[in-house]
Amino acid sequence: MKRTVGGYLTAALVLVGLLSATPAGATDPRVPLPTPDPVVLEGYCDGFTAVVTTTLMKQYIIHQTTAPDGTTTLQVTGHAEATVTNQTTGASASYNISGPGTLVFYPDGAFSLDVHGPNLLWTAPENSFPGVPTISYTTGHVTLDVAASGLTTSYQLRGRQTDVCAVLAS
Repeated sequence: MKRTVGGYLTAALVLVGLLSATPAGATDPRVPLPTPDPVVLEGYCDGFTAVVTTTLMKQYIIHQTTAPDGTTTLQVTGHAEATVTNQTTGASASYNISGPGTLVFYPDGAFSLDVHGPNLLWTAPENSFPGVPTISYTTGHVTLDVAASGLTTSYQLRGRQTDVCAVLAS
């Protein structure tokens, strides 16, 4: 079975390689997040493949802790923007995805997010939480938990969400 873990929050895609401390002697305690490569989301939208391209990445890890069991907690803030494109028609929509948020990565591969503000969230259809679009632009407060298998086990939004597949299909 192919495991597809959603790209909840663009920063979560690039954090695995960023879990190192700031170099000694550095004056800026923030750890910048690199701009991720475009993400091809085949099968997420009915009838077309969507591509997420981060067009601006000025986000930082501002606080990081690692518990004795290996659980890593990151606080991320800054500014980011992304464009989602329908590969069939070329239609696209651009979004402010600045967050901020707290990301928790567990040793078994599970993770949770507690994010505020504007975010672009996605997960494979088979892993999605009921009533949540597979590619969703949210504004407000979102909390969610994802099991090590990639299945979203909880999702709560206090704000608004936009079904990005529906926007790009019209």
